[in-house]
Amino acid sequence: MGQSYRTVFDLTGQPELIQPAYWFIAIFLCAGIIFAGLAWMAVRENWHSRRSLPFFAAAWIIFCTFMVVVDFRDAAAIRNAVEAGKFRTVEGCLDYFRPGAPNGSKTTSGNEEWSIQGLVFSYGEGEVRPAFHSVSTAGGEVRADARVRVSFVVSPAYRRREIVKLELAPHACPMARNVKMYERP
Repeated sequence: MGQSYRTVFDLTGQPELIQPAYWFIAIFLCAGIIFAGLAWMAVRENWHSRRSLPFFAAAWIIFCTFMVVVDFRDAAAIRNAVEAGKFRTVEGCLDYFRPGAPNGSKTTSGNEEWSIQGLVFSYGEGEVRPAFHSVSTAGGEVRADARVRVSFVVSPAYRRREIVKLELAPHACPMARNVKMYERP
């Protein structure tokens, strides 16, 4: 079948764009600085009702530092795999399709999800990740009747399939089984 694919997302030619979400990390580090300042004031001013604040600030900073290291290493591993050409590509019609919530959600139940050759791809509009995450209800182009060619790397830290290249042939397949938003396939 000589399907005409259109590339809608491609990081394989520009792996240097695969970076941690610096702005997202900055939000948590700023909160850590604020907590540290409040903890310092609590100790200095002898706030008896806020004795646990220094412990909370320390735990926050330790946790955030750990997560920053995890995110940096994960993005670097994905980038290195793409640079080395160690990504997997599958193509075909979708087994099922569940549209994602247009504004993201607090859980993964609002993620867009589809399967091709038994491999499940799940991503959400509000997610912070180094690869494709644009859902159909917010302008993304994957649809239930599209033939898809997807290249991906499995994230070493989060064990999810990160889409590094996405090509589509619209209306080239029968409609995949449609799963309603927030329901399990």
